[in-house]
Amino acid sequence: MLALGVSTPSHVRKLMEKQGYKFILNHSAVKPCYWFRKSIMEGKTCYKNKFFGIPTWRCIQMTPTASFCNMQCVYCWRLNASDVPMSQRWVEVPEGKWDDPEEISEESVRVHRMLVQGYKGVRVFNKDWVREAEEPKHAAISLTGEPTLYPFIGGLVEAFSKRGMTTFIVTNGTMPERIEGLEREPTQLYVTVPAPNEKLYAEITRPIWPDAWSRLIRTLELLQSLSCPTVIRIPLMKGLNMDERTLEEFSELIKRYQPTYVEPKAYEWVGYSRRRLNKWNMPWHHEVREFAYRLSDLTGYRILDESEESGIVLLSRLERAIRFY
Repeated sequence: MLALGVSTPSHVRKLMEKQGYKFILNHSAVKPCYWFRKSIMEGKTCYKNKFFGIPTWRCIQMTPTASFCNMQCVYCWRLNASDVPMSQRWVEVPEGKWDDPEEISEESVRVHRMLVQGYKGVRVFNKDWVREAEEPKHAAISLTGEPTLYPFIGGLVEAFSKRGMTTFIVTNGTMPERIEGLEREPTQLYVTVPAPNEKLYAEITRPIWPDAWSRLIRTLELLQSLSCPTVIRIPLMKGLNMDERTLEEFSELIKRYQPTYVEPKAYEWVGYSRRRLNKWNMPWHHEVREFAYRLSDLTGYRILDESEESGIVLLSRLERAIRFY
């Protein structure tokens, strides 16, 4: 008996398409980010360009797991099953046959090129950038859902790499077996750590799996074994994870697992997160900066850079960030 293929539910797909997502095959999606549009129209680039040299106008934002995630984080601006009535909920961790990574990468580039055509014939910042955008150099595998639920995530990295593209994966860290078994490491791996202890972690992430915290710790234990640069991303929310105790606990995690970088980043009161949190939970950049300076004092990680527009600060033990372009 043939296994049924994994597919984003039709009612979820329709809702996401209204929000600008373009679907790839059965369960993947592409959507140009805010900064891609800003770079094409106004010449403004994102923090990944400022920190790591990634050309914003040549970046594909995509996911192989559109609508599938094993968390229901309160700060997430994406749609998850808890945001819809019970009758419309779907299985967020599906089983079945998944699409081929080579086909996903090929279709991602094709759909991205199609979207770039919409910028031709209008006033743009730099026509050369529009032309270059048709030949993407980077894939941000982080659009929506948890990308490591896709069993061939290493194959997807390899498929983009064959096209001469760098890749960043942003994961919630609950699939250490995927990280450990990667056929090809990404150019950079981000692990999101929204809380430094299990109790607060459960309150913020509302995990579907009861062992999510222990899985995250196993992923953090793998960081030093990877050859690619690694990042602990801390989404900061006032009233939840920015007090003195959590600051000290975050510093202990950082000293124990020693990622290449640490990125405290402000929660943004947008999308579906507005149903779960209040606007006052969103910190100002000076508050993120203050948190970062305290974290620097406690860990020995120096502040390398920051982006006020994105509410993010970059810390590392390196003297300067590794630039890929």
